Amino acid sequence: MPKAVSHIELSPRGAYPEVAPLVKLRYIARQLQMFQPRVARSDQAGGLLTRYRGRGMNFEEVRNYQAGDDVRSIDWRVTARTGETHTKLYQEERERPVVILVDLRSPMFFGSRRAFKSVVASGIAAALGWAGLHHSDRIGAMLFTDDDIDTVRPRRSHHAVLAMIHAMVELAGDLSNPVPSPGSQPLKLLLEEARRISRPGTALFLISDCHDLDDSCAQALYLLTRHSDLQVLRITDPLELALPEESLTISDGRQRTFLNGNNRPLREHFAERQAQAREAVEQLCRRHRLPLLDFNTGQPLVPALLSYFGSRQPESRGLGAATDRVLVP
Repeated sequence: MPKAVSHIELSPRGAYPEVAPLVKLRYIARQLQMFQPRVARSDQAGGLLTRYRGRGMNFEEVRNYQAGDDVRSIDWRVTARTGETHTKLYQEERERPVVILVDLRSPMFFGSRRAFKSVVASGIAAALGWAGLHHSDRIGAMLFTDDDIDTVRPRRSHHAVLAMIHAMVELAGDLSNPVPSPGSQPLKLLLEEARRISRPGTALFLISDCHDLDDSCAQALYLLTRHSDLQVLRITDPLELALPEESLTISDGRQRTFLNGNNRPLREHFAERQAQAREAVEQLCRRHRLPLLDFNTGQPLVPALLSYFGSRQPESRGLGAATDRVLVP
């Protein structure tokens, strides 16, 4: 018999993602509208609407012009060759490719509250994958690690989402240190690879902590967004925003050091540097007209997803955005 499960219970948590919780996120798929995200009301999130261009059109045939045809579709080459006016016909696409770009590099292996950033990133990717599949879109992914890029070809099948989930669990499970090794791949490379594989009109979701989303990515962003629609989903841990007012012992896995949290100038300097870095990312997104949505590892994931992508109108059977529980077998 199905049981009611709260959105907080469905939110992934811990240091490593697991397959079962990510699969369960399919139960909120009908509550998410990927292509009509709400404008974020926070000062830390972007206030721009996404620039989706619709489903696109595929060329089908050329025929003689008839009264009422759109004059903008006239094929002037055929018209000049035959001496009779011809027009192009297009067939509307029923789906659009959705490619989810997931950052699973070493800096994502960090968290101080509910979940590590890599776990939150995997949860967001899984939820968006299920939502896209629910709306009959083709789902693919690019998973970015320190030294490799795994690709899941876009398909309108639950096998594509499951392939992405299993790959994320495997790659995130290999993480053991938040300090990247020398030669770790920059985010710029992921954006360049995304441009290479994405078709015009593809919807792209970049899920990352954006620690190296800077001016070095500007050219790649410009070229990528000329023909595709990109949203940036930034993941932040509370400890990255401000240091606690207490002493800490921190380690990179090899060495330990003492951090005096009682030092007020140190806390203020840290907060200022972090604020400057976040503002630089926000300015870059504004320049390229990219929606920027913020997620915090200290907060449950599902309510945050619903606040950005939740359906505007409640669905039937009590599974709309107005409820905070779903039925799980």
